[in-house]
Amino acid sequence: MTDRFSRFGGVSQNDSNPCTGNNWCNGTLKGITSQLEYIRDMGFDCIWVTPVVLNFYGPDGPSGYGYHGYWAQDYYQIDPNFGTKEDLKELVEQTHNMGMCFILDIVLNHCRPVHSEQDLSEVNPFNETEYIHQLNISNLTFDQYTEKMSGWPPPAQALGPGASCELQFFSNGTPDGTNNGTYCNNYPGSVYNAQTYFGDRAHGPPDLKYCGAGNYICRGYNETVNIIGWFYDLADLNQSVPFVRQGLKDWVLYMVTEYAIDGIRLDTTPYMTHEFLQEVQEMLHALDNPIHILGEVTSTNLSFHASYQVQDGKDVLAGLENFPLTYMAMPGYCGWPNGPKSPVAQFDLTYLAIEMTLQQKSGLYKDLNLLMNMMDNQDETPIWGQYHMPGAGEVAEMEEFALFGAGGCLGYPVLVRNAWAWLLFAKGMPVVTWGDEQGNSAYRNSLWQFDWDKTSWQYQLLNKMNAIRRSRNVAKASQQVHLQYKSRLVFSRGCGLDQVFVLTNNLVLAEGQKVGYWFRLPRPPRGMMWRDALRDQYFYRAWWRVMAWTTEPLVLVLVPLGPLGATQASVETQ
Repeated sequence: MTDRFSRFGGVSQNDSNPCTGNNWCNGTLKGITSQLEYIRDMGFDCIWVTPVVLNFYGPDGPSGYGYHGYWAQDYYQIDPNFGTKEDLKELVEQTHNMGMCFILDIVLNHCRPVHSEQDLSEVNPFNETEYIHQLNISNLTFDQYTEKMSGWPPPAQALGPGASCELQFFSNGTPDGTNNGTYCNNYPGSVYNAQTYFGDRAHGPPDLKYCGAGNYICRGYNETVNIIGWFYDLADLNQSVPFVRQGLKDWVLYMVTEYAIDGIRLDTTPYMTHEFLQEVQEMLHALDNPIHILGEVTSTNLSFHASYQVQDGKDVLAGLENFPLTYMAMPGYCGWPNGPKSPVAQFDLTYLAIEMTLQQKSGLYKDLNLLMNMMDNQDETPIWGQYHMPGAGEVAEMEEFALFGAGGCLGYPVLVRNAWAWLLFAKGMPVVTWGDEQGNSAYRNSLWQFDWDKTSWQYQLLNKMNAIRRSRNVAKASQQVHLQYKSRLVFSRGCGLDQVFVLTNNLVLAEGQKVGYWFRLPRPPRGMMWRDALRDQYFYRAWWRVMAWTTEPLVLVLVPLGPLGATQASVETQ
């Protein structure tokens, strides 16, 4: 996120104080350029930068300011708070010089907050009311339809009652936009049992915390409202209008050609039609240097998610953010209570393992290598802030900027290391959010107070994991799940001498406690042995199990058998 990465070259470049919250922090494009070496030296191949076009500055009621880039006001201008067109061109050029690719985040679903025709008139080029979805406007004027900053509806909402679940009504017949304060939740809080489940009043099944995109199982789910409803007060663009449809395509083509962009990350993907998305991707694939779009499809529904890569045998987008796995991994490793699958998946890795296997064997996806695996992102709590027990109370000492909560990845770094072992080695593209490499736990926190420290153990671990990925040709290698158990997940990548076995768990045990993994690690070829490439940890291989004396993850690779004494203390008993 440009506003939170580095202030170099900006109005606040001499201010190293932390900055978070809903206001501008004054990070710049020049700031990212100044720290490209920092990113490259962690071993990453690409950078993903949040939207850079001119945003509505703000404030907009409780939503704050447009520092994040997702409130487009002028599509053809670079936001001066971030820098200039020349700054963006320099950033892309220097990224390429560092041997990395540049992925630009864009929004085609909506634009800035709009509460009147006057607000809309400031949007370039989509400044007419006919360009905006106005579901259920009835006899209201556009100003009346859009004037609210809270208390929806109107405008008709793409999230919540009437879209993700059934819309309830007050006794006088008017719609209750909050469903009596429950929205589309199936539980009132973050405690999940038969007593807290809403039961007959719940819109969805007890394994879902709340209903969202693609959850057709939820009572009252309405795909039409999902597509043409608004995100709160963000004016929803009507891509069925020829001017809007062509205008968005022209703008995307302008951005990728003018700035030599390598890839696109597409915000709020499932709130647009497959047909429109297909057109945009086909346009970019027809270029001399074809460009992939990676869509944000925030869904737990595997078939719905996959339909945005291929639908009815037709290609849609090249890749996707892999939310079906992310929504299992966050509670699975961290015990995170606030995800859509948290009611069942907290500290239970079987759900993650099953989804991994289904993605591989279902045939629903065209290319698993173009799925972006995550443990957090710019819209989620950082992995270091993902507690297990919510509420005021203990905060781990290392979490200077932590939200209140206890346990989970917030309190136990070993859980983060296990989660990262899954993240960096699972099939797909691993994505790490800025600040994770410094142990940051605060939502959308600035990075400069950490001084881009290359010596932090988190930075060094990510560097080592990326080096193993590269040396063992993991990127596009095959994957097999060998053990799925509530507290353990084992999978392998590749075959032959490059094969890697990844042993992870979500246990917090006293040092020296044994951890058993019940799967068959194959006998190494003659003259070779299995060795933990991460920490050189001792383990024992028997016929149908591997025993370790640590809860740290193991990343086992084949290496030449060394002389006794030089290696025997840190490798398996063969």
